[in-house]
Amino acid sequence: MTNSQVKQAIDETIGSEPLMDEAFVQKVLDGKQHRKKRLPFMQPAIVLLLLFVVGGILYYMPQSDEQLAVDSEDQNMYLAKPEHLNDMIVQNRKESRIMYVFNNGTLHYRSDTRLYLEKPKSEDEKPYSGELIEETYTNIQIKTKDNQYFITGDDGFSWTLTRTAPRILVDNKGTEYTIPFAFEDIPQISDVLLVDDIQSLKIYKIGGTGTKVYLLEEDINEVKELFSKATVNEEHQRIGLDVSELMIEIEYKNGKRERLELWLKGGDKESYVLKNDVEKNTWTIFEIPKALANHFRKLVNKIEEIDNAK
Repeated sequence: MTNSQVKQAIDETIGSEPLMDEAFVQKVLDGKQHRKKRLPFMQPAIVLLLLFVVGGILYYMPQSDEQLAVDSEDQNMYLAKPEHLNDMIVQNRKESRIMYVFNNGTLHYRSDTRLYLEKPKSEDEKPYSGELIEETYTNIQIKTKDNQYFITGDDGFSWTLTRTAPRILVDNKGTEYTIPFAFEDIPQISDVLLVDDIQSLKIYKIGGTGTKVYLLEEDINEVKELFSKATVNEEHQRIGLDVSELMIEIEYKNGKRERLELWLKGGDKESYVLKNDVEKNTWTIFEIPKALANHFRKLVNKIEEIDNAK
């Protein structure tokens, strides 16, 4: 029923007696019938609207416990596994000289907060402040649940760590520790020390006067052979190694250069070099033969002679 038809019906009816005569009623009924005829054409749109609303409600309804468990597992990026701590270094985030090293069922702890006003002349010299603490815990057992590591050992040792980020662990006291790389990205450590034939080799003191002494060319082949006998020291993992004072710089025949940190120990103690793989973000400690350490010791003595003569 159009607007004009409605207006016409009203105009024709108003002013006549009675107000609801037969003509008026018939016109209203005609209008109702006309509207009823339009409803079937609107039903598909209404049905689609209802389906959309019901579908949205079902989508946002709480999921089953089983589905929630699956989703929770997918979202938990920092799951803890016992094998994560195999041969792993855990270092205090704020104080890098405090660290734990897991190795073969043993946990090594080292805290070196010593501060000297000047370089100590002997290992027995007392520091200005701080101290060196070294402890070893044996029979280490590791159990995990969700993102937590429950670590126990002999003599009642107990330690709980919570993994809060790919490379961050937090203990019960809120102390944060870091690991060198995320457990999921642990690379394979290579046991290859030299990547090519040596073109030249020099040694200098870290933080020294800048004096560098080169290995004699006639000794290069012998040194190369001794390097090949160096072995990866998995047990040591830098425990017991103070900050290195010496650096070896090698230039290979393929044009590449590499630096190795050097620890020269006196007496019957073993000497070590540390190889840092920047691309893999890993470091490896190699124990070097005593004959190779003697070669390096001669070069260090030469550096001291030059520095003393200045």
